[in-house]
Amino acid sequence: MIGQVRGVVRAVTRGVDLAAAARAGVVSVVAYTAVMEVDRRLTGSRIDDLILLGRPAVPNRPDLARRVGAGIHLVNGAVIGVAYATLAHDRLPGPPWLRGVMALMVENLALYPTMRPLRTLHPAIRDGQLDDYWSWPAFVESLPPHIVYGALIGPLYERFRTATPGRRPVGDS
Repeated sequence: MIGQVRGVVRAVTRGVDLAAAARAGVVSVVAYTAVMEVDRRLTGSRIDDLILLGRPAVPNRPDLARRVGAGIHLVNGAVIGVAYATLAHDRLPGPPWLRGVMALMVENLALYPTMRPLRTLHPAIRDGQLDDYWSWPAFVESLPPHIVYGALIGPLYERFRTATPGRRPVGDS
């Protein structure tokens, strides 16, 4: 079974530089987090993806939620970087930054409906540590960090994969 899963992963990610994609994803998610943090401080918003991700892991320790969430967010950034490189980088038109933005807008729109059940299920929303994510203001607030992540992931993936030792730059024959 594990061998079959590995075979499928290899087949799906053939031609993808997984290390470059993960690195690009981590760098991009750090920028995403910085944009989110600036927005939170400027607007006083209680929309915080670090708490959103971390609080379920430590439901009785809201003081640890951001730190735990930061680790989860970094892993998510790497995974989304690999997903971008695998599914979108060579399939979407336009320059790398635009391909990244398009991919992240699709990701945001596809996943946003999962925010609705959090109204009653998420401990930080239930106790008021976070605002409800299922609202137009929260959705609009999610756009700038996703745009920044997207604008970075495409060019960074190209740069990191062409900088990998033993790999020729894209377009070289």
